[in-house]
Amino acid sequence: MLSLICCTWISIGYAATLHELTATPEFTDIKISPTGEYYAIRLFQEGKHHINFVSRETSEILGQISFGQSNEVGDYFWVNDERVVVQVLDASSGREAPAYFGELFAANFDGSKAELIFGYRSGQSQTGARIRKKDSEYAWAEIIDVLPDNKKRILISSVAMSRARDKPAKAVLLDVYSGLEKKKIMWSSFPQGRFYTDKSGTVRLVTSIRANNTRHIQGLPDGAEEWVEIAGTNYGNYFSPIAISDDKKSVYVLDNIEDDKIGLYELSLAGDSYEKLYTHKDVNITNLVMTTDERSVIAIKVDDGYPKYLLLSNPGEEAKTFKLLLNYFSGSTVSIRSRSRDGRFWVVRTGTDVDPGSYHLYDREAKSIGKLFDSRPGVKSEDLAAMEPIEFSSFDGQSIAGYFTPARNVPGKAAPMVVLVHGGPHVRDYWGYNSDVQALATNGFSVLQINFRGSTGYGSAFETSGYRQWGDEIQKDIIAGTRWAIDEQRADAGNICIMGTSFGAYSAVQSATLAPELYNCVVANAGIYDLPLMYRKGDIESWYLGDEYLEQDIGRDDDELKRFSPVNRIALLERPVFIAHGQKDVRAPFEHAKRLRKALDQNEKQYEWFVKRREAHGFYDNDNQVEYLQAAIEFLNKHLTAAKSPIDRED
Repeated sequence: MLSLICCTWISIGYAATLHELTATPEFTDIKISPTGEYYAIRLFQEGKHHINFVSRETSEILGQISFGQSNEVGDYFWVNDERVVVQVLDASSGREAPAYFGELFAANFDGSKAELIFGYRSGQSQTGARIRKKDSEYAWAEIIDVLPDNKKRILISSVAMSRARDKPAKAVLLDVYSGLEKKKIMWSSFPQGRFYTDKSGTVRLVTSIRANNTRHIQGLPDGAEEWVEIAGTNYGNYFSPIAISDDKKSVYVLDNIEDDKIGLYELSLAGDSYEKLYTHKDVNITNLVMTTDERSVIAIKVDDGYPKYLLLSNPGEEAKTFKLLLNYFSGSTVSIRSRSRDGRFWVVRTGTDVDPGSYHLYDREAKSIGKLFDSRPGVKSEDLAAMEPIEFSSFDGQSIAGYFTPARNVPGKAAPMVVLVHGGPHVRDYWGYNSDVQALATNGFSVLQINFRGSTGYGSAFETSGYRQWGDEIQKDIIAGTRWAIDEQRADAGNICIMGTSFGAYSAVQSATLAPELYNCVVANAGIYDLPLMYRKGDIESWYLGDEYLEQDIGRDDDELKRFSPVNRIALLERPVFIAHGQKDVRAPFEHAKRLRKALDQNEKQYEWFVKRREAHGFYDNDNQVEYLQAAIEFLNKHLTAAKSPIDRED
């Protein structure tokens, strides 16, 4: 039984507030030039990203990088005192979200000498019989090293275009003015190649993936004349290189060779030693805080509930500055975005669960810290809801962590609750600003997030315990978390809905068929609902080793795949479903939504339908995102009691 959601609505103040909570941040990054004279500010205006170059002293706009309708600015890097290299995103595919196809663009801070320097269209931009023309490269480029001591060239990784991305990578010196390739440094032995350089820009480590899904690793210690192949027994199943050591004889690595949890290790480039430096007893290392040149480790970040930083015994200038900033911004996440070459000026980003992100300038000489801007200026911390880490025992005694965010300004009895399930499934929820959480919490709903088994962050055994458990034990963790919230009087039985995107949408429907008495309604966005279809449609099966990934995660057992597919369990569903999907989705093709709708119709179940023609996996366009959330919130209000919207409806 279909109930069609209308595409427009009238609600004074309501959509605007949702827009502020969920919009792409107005300011998305800022990096100071090596001289400290200029800022490169990446901002989002009129539906597109641009880069403005601004004088640090006068705030005057000196230049801009802005592409036409079919392209958009991606990530960017200062490559010398005057020039920035930018990843070009393609917005012409008919989808809302732009995609990166390997092109690089460069320009000076005043907008001069603008040039497409790499990619499949780069050869079109030079004319003249006596000019040496660069070739059009049908390849993806990733910057390996900006080579601060080389003012004309950077080191890039170039991978020939292929649907499966199964080509080896080559390391190339690229002229940032002409786009001419100066020299090919080396090739990776297999696909998925990655190159790692020392402080002089010399490649010291190369990794790639063999067809049997094992890593091929080669090291070049300082003083060695030949590359050393590091045996597979010398590392764990995570192995993520971070930085070459100062003595050029080892590499710092995140791995789990001696422990279930991912820790910090030091691997000899000769392959003759592998030393564990640090492992947390309960959680993986989330990431490492690096110096601004990405060449040295300053601190370790772990997320055991709230984020924590562990400073290394590093006497360097940036380590001292980072410690000072941690003390100054106590209770916030802190990252150094860039600094001037002389170490006087530092751009810092901070954030919390009720701060979507703020940028600051630290002047070491003046010993001052001043705010540059907020990423979402219209969002005020005092209007948001605080996120609290929680932990409970699941159906089998397994400890499960997560987060609970109480509804904003709903006093007295427990507010209606939404179980918001993360995607992946092999990712996790973190403490910090979450636009969907705040959209719900500021509109009268408490929010429960659960890092169920299979989530990353809690060790290899915990993550792998989710393999082939999509429809069973993962969902039992989610159901156990819901019952925990009831037992803890954080929610009332009969006043709970479940919601998610991608794998979260799959879980929302599957859990509601396993425990139909628990959930009053289901909100499912961009979900996968028919597991066997994953082997025939979607981009995963086309990946390099994509079938191997699917076999690991969901298996090949036909009966199990059917049993774990929500489309085959709709008869057990008792409450209405809100289905949202983008027709251009290649991760979870639109066919999944159509099959779910067909099953609901055949079983005469209630549902509502929200589809956007140009969207892919999730809603990228903010108007579409706001419209989706507004419709989803109205759907939740239909099926939950006592929901109120103190921010959006107080006008």
